[in-house]
Amino acid sequence: MTLPALTSRGYTGEADLSRMHALVREAWRQHGPRVECTVGDLDWRLYRRATVDASANIRLWEASGLLVGFAWFLPNGDLDILVHPREHCVAVVAEMVAWGEARLRMSGNGEQPGRPLHAWALASNEPLSRALRAAGLHPTSACYLHLFRELDTPLEVPSLPRGFHVRAVAGLSEAAARAAVHRAAFGSERVSTEVYAHLMCSARHYRPELDVVAVAPEGALAAMALGWLDPDNLVGELEPVGTAPAYRRLGLARAVSQEALRCLQVAGARSAVIYALPDNAASVELYASLGFRELDRNIGFVRSPP
Repeated sequence: MTLPALTSRGYTGEADLSRMHALVREAWRQHGPRVECTVGDLDWRLYRRATVDASANIRLWEASGLLVGFAWFLPNGDLDILVHPREHCVAVVAEMVAWGEARLRMSGNGEQPGRPLHAWALASNEPLSRALRAAGLHPTSACYLHLFRELDTPLEVPSLPRGFHVRAVAGLSEAAARAAVHRAAFGSERVSTEVYAHLMCSARHYRPELDVVAVAPEGALAAMALGWLDPDNLVGELEPVGTAPAYRRLGLARAVSQEALRCLQVAGARSAVIYALPDNAASVELYASLGFRELDRNIGFVRSPP
């Protein structure tokens, strides 16, 4: 099959984000749930920090004016790729990798000096894996588990310690508290009040009714689970899920995840995905207890050192 001429350019704004969302949705229609990302992932990556230089770190590939793929360079040296239809992988992936390696050099080896570029591909995505190998990369042991469950049966009501309850966030008035529980859960200062408020106002797929928190008896937010919905494919995602250190081992991550899944189901989701690192036994066990099973693995590919 002869493929049309392909061109690439940097990200230019909201119109491009809409096209990227549409490409992800189309990939889900054909391959879901065996797709590298969801529409919610795009929003979370774009709005989860104050400084995301999208024009420099996102590049789009087009054929006759139609978007066929994009590559997203992340500060830690990861390169996330989505190509659809997958037959275009043979034509664009080598160029995507070369661009990602150039971005890594320009960023001074990113947030993790010495770490090579990691380009990611689902184990089931053979066209992308073959194209990465053809570009000189090889698979490593680094991977994320892609976990999946149907939402076709009634969900259990979360079980909570005495005095705790779960609910959706109250809106912008709770942006500071919501950001604070995220920072505590992940030990990171990246998500400030301003960052979270911007996400709440600007992310296309953010819905406050899917942003679930556990509230401690004294009123502090103790845990959170953020749900994202693709309304076209009726798939939900939980990203991220976390508990503040002072409230761990109380079952709160399970409770907020259960409630977020219930809210996704009410909003129309018929299935859900979540990602986990295989060596994080606690999260893998938690998600298994919530009915998730391993569906696929997102494998990191790197170039062999010279």
